[in-house]
Amino acid sequence: MIVEMTRVRLIGPRAALRATIAALQGASVLHLVDATCGEGLRRHVIDSCARRRRRHVERVLEDIERVFESFTKLGVEVPHAPGSPPREGRAARLAARLAAETARLLARERTLADERDALRVYEPLFDDLEGLLGSGGKRRVSIYLLLLRSEAALEALRAALARALGEGHDLRTHALASGETVVLLLVPSTRTDEIEQFLAGARVERAPLPPALASTSLDEALPRMRARLAEVERELVRVRDDATVLAREHGDELAAARAHFHDALVALDAEQHAAASTRAFVLEGWVPARDRDKLEESLRAVGPEIALEEIEESKWRREDAPVVLANPRLFAPFEALTSLLPLPRYGSVDPTPFVAVFFPMFFGVVVGDVGYGLVMAAIAVALRFASKPATTARKLAKITGAVSVYSIAFGFLYGELFGDLGERAFGMHALWFDRREAVLAFLVLAVSLGVVHLVLGLIVAAANRWQRHRREAIGRGLTALMLVLVVVALLVVFEWLPSRFLTPIVIALLVAFPVIVVLEGATALLDFMTILGHVLSYARVMALGTASVMLAVVANRMVGAFGSLAIGIAFALLFHLVNFAITLFSPTIHVMRLHYVEFFGTFFEPGGGTYQPLRHWSPERAT
Repeated sequence: MIVEMTRVRLIGPRAALRATIAALQGASVLHLVDATCGEGLRRHVIDSCARRRRRHVERVLEDIERVFESFTKLGVEVPHAPGSPPREGRAARLAARLAAETARLLARERTLADERDALRVYEPLFDDLEGLLGSGGKRRVSIYLLLLRSEAALEALRAALARALGEGHDLRTHALASGETVVLLLVPSTRTDEIEQFLAGARVERAPLPPALASTSLDEALPRMRARLAEVERELVRVRDDATVLAREHGDELAAARAHFHDALVALDAEQHAAASTRAFVLEGWVPARDRDKLEESLRAVGPEIALEEIEESKWRREDAPVVLANPRLFAPFEALTSLLPLPRYGSVDPTPFVAVFFPMFFGVVVGDVGYGLVMAAIAVALRFASKPATTARKLAKITGAVSVYSIAFGFLYGELFGDLGERAFGMHALWFDRREAVLAFLVLAVSLGVVHLVLGLIVAAANRWQRHRREAIGRGLTALMLVLVVVALLVVFEWLPSRFLTPIVIALLVAFPVIVVLEGATALLDFMTILGHVLSYARVMALGTASVMLAVVANRMVGAFGSLAIGIAFALLFHLVNFAITLFSPTIHVMRLHYVEFFGTFFEPGGGTYQPLRHWSPERAT
């Protein structure tokens, strides 16, 4: 449901403006808007002192955020248990010093990481190099490290070396993830001049040495590579250890300073919403009606001179009010689904309770399998214990639990346990109808659900618009009635109701058509035909459900389709796994579409503003 909002006005002495804003931050219930500038009032002007303070706050915050960013890049977690804010001067000096130190550590870490990555290119060749150099091979052979960009270049080099040197060389290669190839070329020392001329003429690229070894010759660098790689790894650990020490020593103080300066910036921004005279200020905003007492209590701490008054509803537009949703615990998780759409306009209807009722039901109608429902229930339990309260994962766990209950319930009604496995193994029978055979009954069920769903949406629209748009409300109600009459007429045509009902139904429809055109305009007939088309869209429930059960039946038949029982069971399980994956995602998408397009189209009014109360800054809300 949409929480009732109240627009309020705060009036007090101008000298108490900042204290009032600080109290409002503590209350965290007032959504500020620009105050009305009436007679004697003008927009509050930020003085030069406040502008200087803002520049100072922004500069310090820039240093603080740079420190936190550097810690993140260094893989260091900063303790976040801020206490009382430090003195601003000390906090500014600390932030500047830590920004410089962490920038130095980060630059060092990047340099070392680049060198480590360069050394790791040669790591697969270390054993070959150490074997050659340690056995005296260095005196007998010349060693070259080459870098080739493609497989074609490698093959061309092999062919050229075979022509030039015959078998008097050794070529060892290592492919890189980038697609390049590092080549270790060994030739007799007596042919060094010849191979140098050959490589220069062929324009073969030498593999670059790591930065720390770039000033040495290849003969000196090669033996030191493995030792240098280990040294780089140790230096990287030392860099992160130094960063961890800084975070441990100054993390709490830095977090407190971060929150303090962000709060100061929020307060400075809030001042710009005020209107003021030479001696007084005015603030206006929205507060949930249930939190008005909390707001009054916070203002009493500022002083009795702060007056709070409620602005009459006739003086503001409902469209301007921000929207706060509050639903019972049973419905609240489904706000995760409705949040994918814009907020409903204030004064309209929150669709969350309807989604909470119909989404799991429709999902269960489609899946309708005890076995799949039990697997979803297990997933819901696992998500429940693996997630934290108030997180998206916890909401998803509750939604999964709800759809699993309906899937199990309809599974018993259809007589399905992993398709026809329940019937074949346990003698399970449908309590209502068998979807594999009663396709027409399943179609009637799906379309009937669509009629109920859309008629409900039209009734909700009529009830919600009765006070504001009487003609439109009557039109919505009349459309719902016409839809019911069309359904009853179809029941008569198919001889499910007595034929004597047909004449009065047709007369009622003929009378209703011109009335609805008068009420809603010439497009009313087109809208009604669109709604009839939407009813037929619910047939997708039948199509998805039938496909699901038939895939499960096919999976069960695979057990006897192979000569080996083990192979048949393996294929059956694989097929059930694929069908279960489809069962999770396909009904979710299509049932959500039935809500978002067909159902919401009857009553949903988007356009609500986000409720953003003035409050203390926190890193969780900032991300």
